[in-house]
Amino acid sequence: MFNLNKFIYPGVKIKRWLVLFILSFIVFAFGLSGVLGKLVEHIRIEQINVDDFFHRLQRLKLIDFLFLFLGIAGIILALRRSYFAVLTILFSKKEKNFFSRIYKEAKLKRGPKIAAIGGGTGLSVLLKGIKESTSNLTAIVTVADDGGSSGRLRKSYNIIPPGDIRNCIVALADEEDILSKLLQYRFTEKGELKGHNFGNIFITALTKISGDFPKAIKEISKVLAIRGQVFPVSLDNIKLKAKLKNGKEVYGQSNIAKSKVAIESIQIIPSNCKPYEQALKALKSADVVILGPGSLYTSIIPNLLIPGVKEILESDRILKIYICNIMTQPGETDGYTVSDHIKAIFKHSSNKVIDYVVVNDGIPRESLLKKYRSENSYIVKIDKEEIIKLGVKMVCAKLIEDGEYIRHSPSLLNKTIMKLIVT
Repeated sequence: MFNLNKFIYPGVKIKRWLVLFILSFIVFAFGLSGVLGKLVEHIRIEQINVDDFFHRLQRLKLIDFLFLFLGIAGIILALRRSYFAVLTILFSKKEKNFFSRIYKEAKLKRGPKIAAIGGGTGLSVLLKGIKESTSNLTAIVTVADDGGSSGRLRKSYNIIPPGDIRNCIVALADEEDILSKLLQYRFTEKGELKGHNFGNIFITALTKISGDFPKAIKEISKVLAIRGQVFPVSLDNIKLKAKLKNGKEVYGQSNIAKSKVAIESIQIIPSNCKPYEQALKALKSADVVILGPGSLYTSIIPNLLIPGVKEILESDRILKIYICNIMTQPGETDGYTVSDHIKAIFKHSSNKVIDYVVVNDGIPRESLLKKYRSENSYIVKIDKEEIIKLGVKMVCAKLIEDGEYIRHSPSLLNKTIMKLIVT
């Protein structure tokens, strides 16, 4: 049985808002009576004159309008505060979170339309931050991975490598959801499953059951209620071929990543692969397209080589932002500056695919830098003059937080990007 005494318990704050409502109503009534009194004074119903009405309206005292305004403001405040106080009494924490979530989702639906292109851990880091500002978000993911769990499943079951797509789905989901943690679980014990990720196996099984990879991704996205959508850039079995500075050629994403020789150029096989139409549609309708962060030659550029992608990004209507990596990547970008990253993208696509480059100017702690230097990885140098020569605008901001790795902070990255978009 409902207990009305809850409403008068100390600390509930219902009483104070009830008092405010009564006082505000009295003030409102006092102001209203003053206004009406001035208007009808000495005016007989059968002799109403429009000019006389407006003349008397102009002579009303400011104090009457002030009382009206204060009364209305007080009534609104009292009703609003009482509403939340009642929610506190009537609903549990879970139910109150439901109301808060409904409000947040409505706000996110009004956010900008953003398409993020990339792969690896970089794209998932970006998505974790951006999802807090908009739900009109599409992740377009590279499908050239041939190493690890994804590579093994790709070879055994002839499917698109699911790893990067899984990471993006989890990044767009509620991180506290047990299903999100389950999808990221990796088997470490000895046996045939060692090294496999449960999410990769789950996606593979769903693909075989439904007979359609996009449908499997869609079903998982529904279960996790992700903010946005995730699309592969192509449904074809794509492989990478890199031409090195020494003239040799290396095949496969995993082999390219292991190479110790600088990369001259990258290609996709087949070069005439078919793009996923839903991905192209999302790019065309986007207000903003974000490239990176991520491995330059194996996560970013391969997407730009897919037929139709570069042509869409050349549109002046779309704002194109490139998130440059913080550290150089051994074997891919040794000695690269920010402008070198941009030049590589331009070389493989067009000089119209980047409007802004976002770079980190925060300095990691020395002990962490020392660890990275031991692995032949260094801070990417910001060469402002060369960037300007390329016709790209630069945005510098602190994008890192102290931790075990030198990576972009999702929240700081989101803040910087949103500030850029709205200015």
